Amino acid sequence: VATLLPLFLRELGATATDIGLVIGVGNIVAALGFLPIGLAADRIGRKPFMLVAWGCSTAGAALFLPLTDCRLGFFGSIRYWLGSAGLPLMSSHLAATTPRARLGTSLGVAYGAFFLGTIVVSPFAGQAAATLGLRGAMALGVGAFVLSTLAVLFVRATPPLVHVAGPALPRAFWTLLAITPLAALIANIVNPLFPVFVRDVAAVPLERVGIYVGLVAAGAALLSTVNGRIADVLGAAPAVVGAGVILTAGAAIVALAGRSEPALALGPLLLGAQQAASPVLAAALERVLPPARATLGYSAFQLVYAVGFGVGGVFAGTLYDVDALLPLLVQIALAIPVTATVALILVRIVRPRPTTA
Repeated sequence: VATLLPLFLRELGATATDIGLVIGVGNIVAALGFLPIGLAADRIGRKPFMLVAWGCSTAGAALFLPLTDCRLGFFGSIRYWLGSAGLPLMSSHLAATTPRARLGTSLGVAYGAFFLGTIVVSPFAGQAAATLGLRGAMALGVGAFVLSTLAVLFVRATPPLVHVAGPALPRAFWTLLAITPLAALIANIVNPLFPVFVRDVAAVPLERVGIYVGLVAAGAALLSTVNGRIADVLGAAPAVVGAGVILTAGAAIVALAGRSEPALALGPLLLGAQQAASPVLAAALERVLPPARATLGYSAFQLVYAVGFGVGGVFAGTLYDVDALLPLLVQIALAIPVTATVALILVRIVRPRPTTA
C-alpha cells in the first residue's frame, strides 16, 4: 500500500501537492486519536487497543480501493494513519515485558521487523501493478493487513498497571517533545513523493519502482536493528547523530544519481536511516515515563511525531511541485543539525531510573 499509494493517487489526477495533503492531513487528523487511545490502554490494557489500531489501518487501506476522485482520499488516509496508534502501544508493551538492558535491541528488532513485509513485497509491487493495475495490486495489500490484524490476537495480553504517583517528568522530556515534530518533518520529507520521484525523475519503469521502495525498507530494518544495539552499548546520542549522518549521505546520493540506477540503488538503502532513531528514542523514553503511564507517554510522543510527519508530507508535496529535488536538499541541509539537537536533549534524559514504588 505504501509503495503504490502515491502512484495510485497520481493516476487519479492528483498533483504532488495533492498527494502531500492527503498523506499529511491524514496523519495530523489521525494523531488526535493517539492520546485517548493511550490513556484508555493504560487503564484497560494494551492488547484490545492494538487490535483497534490494526483494524483502523486495515479499514483505511480498503477505503482507497473504490476511489475515483483523489480528493476523497482523505477519508481513507485518516483511518489508515490512525493505525499508527499501534506503534506507541507496541513500544509500551515491549517496555513492560523486556529487561532494560536489552530494551533498545528489542525495540530495534521490532521496528526493523515492521519493514520486513515491505522488503519482501515491494520488489514485486510494481510488477503486480503492471499486471493487475494499481487498484488490484493495492487490494493484495489490504489482504495482508487482514492477516496482520489476525496475528495480533496471538500477542500476550498484559494487565493494566495501577497508577502510582512518581516524580515529575523532567524538562528535557518536554523539550524532546517540542523538537520531535521538526525531527519527524526532516526525517520523512522525502518519503511521501519518493515513488513518484523514482518513476518520473529517475525514469525507472513501473515494474521496478517497488525495488527502490524495498531498499528504503531494507535500510530501515537493518539500521533500526543496529542502532538499537548501538544505543544499548554506546549510548543514545551517538546512535541518533549517526542516523543523521547516514540519512544525509543517502539523500545526497539520490539527488546526484540522476537516471543512473546503480547509483540510485545505494541512496534508498541509506535513506532507511530516517527510522533508525525511533527505537533509540523509544528506549530513552522508558527511563523517564512512570510505568503506569507508559502508553500515554509513548502516545504523546507519537502524536507530536505524527504532526511533524504530516506537516512534512504537506511541505514535501509543495516543494516537489516547485522542484523535485527540493525535498532532498532540505533533508541534506537539516538532518545533521536536527539530530545533533535531539542527541543533546537525550544526554540529559537518559539517566538510570530511580528506584520507585
